[in-house]
Amino acid sequence: MKTEAAEDILAAAYEHAPGEAPPHQRPDGLPSGFRLAPDGIHRRVDGKDGDSEWKWLCSPIRVLALPRDRSGKGWGRLVEVADPDGLHHRWAAPMRLFAGDGTELRAELMDRGLQLASGPAAKAALGDLLAQWRPKARAITADRLGWSDEACGAFVLGDGRVLGDGEVVYQSETTPGAAEAMTASGDLAGWRETVAAVCVGNPLLIVSVSLAFSGPLLEPLAMDGGGLHLRGASSRGKSTALRAAASVWGSPRFVQSWRATSNGLEGVATACNATLLALDELGEVSGREAGAAAYMLANGTGKARASRSGAARRSARWRVALLSSGEISLADKMAEAGGRAAAGQEVRLLDLAATERRFGTFDDLHGAADGAAFADRVREATAAHHGTAGPAFVARLLEERPETLAAVRAMRDAFVARASERFRLGEEGQSIRAASRLGLIAAAGELATEWGLTGWPVGAARDAALDALGLWLEGRGGAGPAEAREAERRVRAFLAAHGTSRFEVLHDWQGEEVEPLRPVYNRAGWRKGDVFYISADAWREIHAGADPARAARHLADAGFLETGDGRNLPVRMSVAVAGRPRAYAVRAAILGGADG
Repeated sequence: MKTEAAEDILAAAYEHAPGEAPPHQRPDGLPSGFRLAPDGIHRRVDGKDGDSEWKWLCSPIRVLALPRDRSGKGWGRLVEVADPDGLHHRWAAPMRLFAGDGTELRAELMDRGLQLASGPAAKAALGDLLAQWRPKARAITADRLGWSDEACGAFVLGDGRVLGDGEVVYQSETTPGAAEAMTASGDLAGWRETVAAVCVGNPLLIVSVSLAFSGPLLEPLAMDGGGLHLRGASSRGKSTALRAAASVWGSPRFVQSWRATSNGLEGVATACNATLLALDELGEVSGREAGAAAYMLANGTGKARASRSGAARRSARWRVALLSSGEISLADKMAEAGGRAAAGQEVRLLDLAATERRFGTFDDLHGAADGAAFADRVREATAAHHGTAGPAFVARLLEERPETLAAVRAMRDAFVARASERFRLGEEGQSIRAASRLGLIAAAGELATEWGLTGWPVGAARDAALDALGLWLEGRGGAGPAEAREAERRVRAFLAAHGTSRFEVLHDWQGEEVEPLRPVYNRAGWRKGDVFYISADAWREIHAGADPARAARHLADAGFLETGDGRNLPVRMSVAVAGRPRAYAVRAAILGGADG
């Protein structure tokens, strides 16, 4: 979209100050009855005697184009306002703001520096000016930040700037709060020398910053959102990692808090689309909402809602790289409210023990006296230099998109292959998914390095991601499926709690009745030797909220369950038990297994 320079238009209009400028010299689309002068817009006021005079209406303002979405709806006015300092601010004003008395429209314009004459007549005239100003130029509107649509041809930053497709403009009645922190300070060289430089030698800082670079890659690669949860003791550097990552896109205020409802987090995620969502202190969110919020944030879809008319409104959608911190894990947080983390949630948000490095979260203090002094250095650096690396990454991605995406896929696959060999992942789905996510993070960090954004050694982001994968595997007890460990843990906990009270001891059957050694109340099953026979009802009790049959298969695969005849997982009880019901025969050896 091309427009004339504001100065040229002002000059042309000013030459004809005694009256309206000739049509060929008037700003494109300026309605009759208004003219542009060096001090702004003047309006013609007709007197009762037929005479007319020109009165100052407002400071300089122009309508540059008529924006609308790709379906031809959502029309607006792309307005440029000159503030008292001479700075120009562009805003795509939705036409729906013209439907009322224009209060909200005027408030937005005045917030950008517009000065308006007093009185109701001036307010009405401003609305008429903008509504009737119809330039020939058109633009395409985007109503979300990040990638404007699935084509990923334009990227909208938090301040409304658009990278890529020059015809796209950001049009929204309000800017989400989190996006206001997506500001730039300092320059890219300063960020590289003060923030990125101290990440070297600190794998958790490198992987956190690399995660921030991965946000723009999610949608072009059709990958779901998700990321990392840094878990550990308070005041050990986790928040410093979040600040370093957030500095890729904005100021330290870009780090948000978990202390919000699901609806509030939905708004934050929308503002952070295709960038980074950094959430500090998981402990501050309700345990009841923690799991649902984590799943929603990674899944990228908000709640379905109805409009005032009752019709379904379009659900909010986003894809974000998620970086979280807290003193406890997501699973532990959900357990506070009696919930249980599903394997899918844990793979979307990989839990890392982050504060057991040499200096808390850090390995190399770069000459600082201690971890606190190093954290202060990073805090000062991120306050002075931020918000430049992320836009530079997107600009380069837009220039070389096909080649870049092919390279990212290749780097991700190579990472998964290397991780599979190093950690013996086999074909276990959850571990492969975790490796793939970390492979994307590694690829993003290596790309940023190749493009001169970080100054890191080649391979540093890859090695940091491998380090993080090792932490995750160690924390979950190995590369096997989480459901298997959870099934073992539930059975182990049940037997430890009730093994001597709810199980009837069976003796060798000799054809005569044997009185139990003690009465058994609320019986869960029987025990004979080193085998617990758990009744079907008790088995469902143990695995409430999970799949009991799948749990039995996991235990059988692990060698803790004696299986029945044919395809039956439970065994048929001996004649010592009336009715010979089937029961799950669990070996007592499970009690000595490591709790994953």
